[in-house]
Amino acid sequence: MPTYDFICTKCKHKFTVMVAIKDREKVTCPQCGGEVRQSFLGYLAGFVSSSKDKASSCGSGG
Repeated sequence: MPTYDFICTKCKHKFTVMVAIKDREKVTCPQCGGEVRQSFLGYLAGFVSSSKDKASSCGSGG
């Protein structure tokens, strides 16, 4: 089962939850019960960081 990052639209609480793809729409904020939206920032930050690491080592062979 995949994990997803969410942010509450009411209290701005950020959290990660392991949930089936079909149940993503049922997730609510664990702090206030408010509606949430899926956050892609954690994923993008990891991707950008990983891409920079690969790019900096590209062509630096011996």
